[in-house]
Amino acid sequence: MDSSELRIGNYTLDHGHPEQIPYGSDIDSAGLMEPIRLSEEWLVKFGFEKFEFEYEEGFETTYVLEKKNGHQFVLNDDLQPMDGEIAMLDYKLEYVHQLQNLFYCLTGAELIVK
Repeated sequence: MDSSELRIGNYTLDHGHPEQIPYGSDIDSAGLMEPIRLSEEWLVKFGFEKFEFEYEEGFETTYVLEKKNGHQFVLNDDLQPMDGEIAMLDYKLEYVHQLQNLFYCLTGAELIVK
C-alpha cells in the first residue's frame, strides 16, 4: 500500500489481522500493510443497512447509512457512492480505507465500527 492513501484511524490488514492505524508514524509502515477488501460484512460493521428492491428489470441492492442530521450516505450494489439514483463516481470503492477516507472528505466525520 502507498502511505499517501492512509490516515490515522484507517483499517488495514497487519500480518493478516484487521488493525486500525493509531499513530501517524504507523503510516510510514504502509508497505507492510495490506488493504481490506470492502464487503457487506464491513458495511454492516460501520452501521450501513441493506435494502433490496425488486423491479421488472431485476433486483437492486443499496446500502444506506443514516446520519444524525437526517442525511443518508448511500452505496449501490457495485459499492459506488450514490446521489439519488445516480452514481457519484465512475469507479467503485474496493477497500475499507477508501470508504473511510471518502466518508471523512464528504462529511468531516469519522466512519466508526459500531
